[in-house]
Amino acid sequence: MAEMLSSVVIGEAVNKIISSLITKDEGKHNATENIERLEMAHIKMESVLHMADKWNITDATLLRWQNKLKRATLECDEALRRCKKRALEEEETSQSWFPKRIAHATKSFISSVIGSDSDESSNGSGDVVRRFEWFADGANEFLKFIEFGGTPRKYMFFNPLIGHLLSGKSMRYRGVQGSKLYYLGIRPMSFADRGVEAMVAFVFQDFKEPTKGFCLGFMLRLSESTDIFGVIIKSMESVTPHCKFASEGVKRGLIQLPTQDFSWLPYSLYSKNKYWENIHSILTQWYRPNPLCCNEHKHNLTTSSSSTCNTTRLVSSMFPEEVIVMLLQCHVSLSNYQQKSSHLTSAAGHGGSSSLNNSDVPPVKLAVLIIPHDSPKDIDPPAESYALEMIDEKEGMAHTNACLPDLDEKLLPKAIGYLHQNSESKTYQMCLKSRHGTAHLCVEKMSAHMRRVCTSKSKTTARQAGHKRVRDSVGLWKELSRDFLNLNYRRSGVADWT
Repeated sequence: MAEMLSSVVIGEAVNKIISSLITKDEGKHNATENIERLEMAHIKMESVLHMADKWNITDATLLRWQNKLKRATLECDEALRRCKKRALEEEETSQSWFPKRIAHATKSFISSVIGSDSDESSNGSGDVVRRFEWFADGANEFLKFIEFGGTPRKYMFFNPLIGHLLSGKSMRYRGVQGSKLYYLGIRPMSFADRGVEAMVAFVFQDFKEPTKGFCLGFMLRLSESTDIFGVIIKSMESVTPHCKFASEGVKRGLIQLPTQDFSWLPYSLYSKNKYWENIHSILTQWYRPNPLCCNEHKHNLTTSSSSTCNTTRLVSSMFPEEVIVMLLQCHVSLSNYQQKSSHLTSAAGHGGSSSLNNSDVPPVKLAVLIIPHDSPKDIDPPAESYALEMIDEKEGMAHTNACLPDLDEKLLPKAIGYLHQNSESKTYQMCLKSRHGTAHLCVEKMSAHMRRVCTSKSKTTARQAGHKRVRDSVGLWKELSRDFLNLNYRRSGVADWT
């Protein structure tokens, strides 16, 4: 019985092998047609990609579409090569003597039985061809979208600053005006799936009044229509009102900078450097993992000066959509809060004296980290937002339905008063979480060295330190990157105990 069954199976196999030899001409015709269709689909996609290179594309959705089309073009090229190779093998076999053709047909039959020839692209199946033809048809639509919403590269740069940045060049300016030192640096970085993003550093130091200095760090997305200075100024208008002196300093400084003195550096210094690529990639993935998050719904911009807490609980609504993260470092003093004695009294409840002489309180360091596109996962549905307090890495109070003005008007003066009254405490942190966007404020006592610099009659030490810091621009970028990372670490620490 077993021998009969085996004989039947072998006979069936032989029949299929002979049948495949007889129908080879028909298969050869189909293979030739599939190869021609694949070649045409590949030509269409390559042509569209070549035309797209003549346009400046900054929209994230179009960039994703372009990447998808590039991958499809590479896959189509690979499938085409395999089809041509298979067709050549079939042609050589068809012209060989009969026993060899039998052996080849047997090998093909066995492969089909055991499933080792599962790659359909090797024989140019109709499904594979139709898939790449579908991509080729979509490529025409892609080109229409680019022509409608893009800008030809040779006409695009009506703003020289943006033109240089989008071409990959980094900008740097250093200048001294009397006792004031200014530094501005902008370093672009291009990503296939995110477009062009930039890290901005703006440093101001006043050697006569060191506590008026500030350091501002930005990461933002660029397009040919981006007004970088305008975005920075709008963002500064939304920070806590008691940083108004810093906001005004940023606005005044940016407007007065001599653009003709800007230096432009070759793109290779940063854009093609693996170290900076990794740093920027880590930061931007942390702060805005989804580059399309605010393109999926209308982004309404409000400012802290023209809105109430009810309309500003979403941190993202207070900052321009292009902003990925903002870091402001400055000094604040208790004299800013002379009208807020009630909060200083409440600070005494934590263990300090209720009578404070504002002139006796030294300034403190303030770091403000704004992440407009952060999306916390731990906000309960009834609450739109909440604020958390943390003193020396220990948890404090939580406040539901809070907003950015609350941190300035209620918690910031409380933090300054508390640090003055409690000599053992070093830091007071406040974290505001909204459904879209977070803000982190860290108040820290000044070091003894910094207090000596601020109170010293001679400003030589401060001037030398300021010049050294700005001269080493690469070191400044590293310092700014570390500050981003450190503030993100502290922000994560606040979230750990919620």
